Amino acid sequence: MALAIQGARLDGGQLCSPNMTSWPRRARGRAPGYARGAGLVALSLALLAGCGGTGGAAPAESPEPGPAPAPAAKEPFNIEEALARETGELPARELRAADWSARAFGAGEAKIEPKEKLVAISIPLGTDTHVECFVYNTMLDSGEVIRNFIELLDPAKVEVARVVPWEVSVHRESPAVFVQALYLVPTAGGKAAGLLKIALHADRARPIACLHDEVGYVRTFERLAKGLFDSFESKSAAPKPEYTDTVILRLDKVPVGFETSDLLKDEGGQRRWFSRSATFLPRDPKSLHIEDEASNVLIDPQGQIKEGVWIETSGGKANHRIELSQKKNFEYEYSGEVEGKKVQGTFTPAAKAWLASPVATASALARLLKKKGSFDLKQQEYMPSVDPTKPVDVQYLRDASGAVTVSLKTMRLVGSLAPDGRPEAFEISAGPPKLTIQRAYVRGKL
Repeated sequence: MALAIQGARLDGGQLCSPNMTSWPRRARGRAPGYARGAGLVALSLALLAGCGGTGGAAPAESPEPGPAPAPAAKEPFNIEEALARETGELPARELRAADWSARAFGAGEAKIEPKEKLVAISIPLGTDTHVECFVYNTMLDSGEVIRNFIELLDPAKVEVARVVPWEVSVHRESPAVFVQALYLVPTAGGKAAGLLKIALHADRARPIACLHDEVGYVRTFERLAKGLFDSFESKSAAPKPEYTDTVILRLDKVPVGFETSDLLKDEGGQRRWFSRSATFLPRDPKSLHIEDEASNVLIDPQGQIKEGVWIETSGGKANHRIELSQKKNFEYEYSGEVEGKKVQGTFTPAAKAWLASPVATASALARLLKKKGSFDLKQQEYMPSVDPTKPVDVQYLRDASGAVTVSLKTMRLVGSLAPDGRPEAFEISAGPPKLTIQRAYVRGKL
C-alpha cells in the first residue's frame, strides 16, 4: 500500500529519510514460476493521501475588505513516523484447514481459502491492508520464493528504494526469513512510498509464506508471522530427524542466510544427511544476491558417503546439479551439469578411502575436542560448489588458545566447534564487511 510523501525530500529518486546502507555485492537470483499462480492478490498501489507540499485554504470571512490571510500549510508527511507505525494488542484467533491448525492474532476473523497446492489466508490487522499468508503442501526453495515475491514490485510501475533482510530465526526446528522492500510510486503530484514485508518459514513439509504491503507495522507483522509459525500443527507433518541443527549467516549485524542440516532415516532404514541453505546478500540498497543450495547424502554404516545429490540454484537456473556414487576400490563416479554444461567422470580420494560424510567428520572432531591441547585434522571432502570433479583438501586446526581454523582452497574460517563437532561460531576471513556463522538451534545426537 503506497503512501503519498508530502514535503519529503528526494535525492536521486530515493527517499532521504530512511537509513539506507550500501552493500557492494554481486547478485544472482532465481524465481519459481509456480509461485506467481499461488493465489496472490495484486499489490495495491492506491494512494492514501494527496500529494504536494501545501494546499490553499478559503480566506477567513470579514465584513470589511482587506488582504486575504496566508494559506495554512499542510504538515509535511513524516516517512519516519509512518514506518514506525504499529498496531495495539490484538486477540489470537484459531485458524483451521483440513489437516492443520494454527493461531494468529488479528482484528477480525481470517478468511481461509483452500486451493490446489496451498491454503490462502487473509488476516485483517485493522489497518488499510490485510496480511496474506500461504500454507504450501510441498517443500520449497526459500530463496526462489522470496525473490518471486520481491519481483511482484513491477519495475515498470514502481521504483525499489531499499531491499533488506531484517530477521532470521528458528521456529519448530525450521528457519524463517524476514525481508522488507521499500518502494516508490510515481504520481502526478510526486512520489508515494510503499513497504512490502515478506516472511517465509522453511518447514520441510509445510512451508508458510506471509506478506503485508503497507508502510509501517514491521514488528506487528513479525509477531503475527512468528506466532503463526510457532503454533502451526499438521496431521501430515514430516517425521522428526534423529538430529537437526541450524546456523545463521550474518553480514556485520544483518542476518543474510541460514543452513539447516538433518540426519534422517529413509524408508529402508538407511541414514541420510539432508542439508539446505539460502543466502540473501545485499549487493546494493535495491537488490539481493539470492541463492539456494541443497544436498541429500546417503551414509553407509561407517558414516562414509555412499551416494548423494548436490544442487545449487540462482538466477532462474541451476548453477550445478551433481550426483555422486561409490563404485569399487574406493572410486567414486560423478555426473550432472555445471552452468549448463554436462560433466561426468571418476576420482579416487588420495587416502584410498571412502569420503567422510558430515556425520563422520563431526564425530572425528568431537573425539579430538575431548582431548586437551591443539590438534590438526586433514582430510578430503566433496564440495561440488568448489570443485565437482574431485574432493577438496580441508584442514581443521586447533591452536593452543583453543581457537579452531578451518582452511580450504583460499578460504579460512576462524572460530569454535560445538562439543558434537559441528560449527558453533565462525568468522569467514574475507575482509570487511564481516561475515559470520552462528549456531542458532540444535536437537538430538549424531
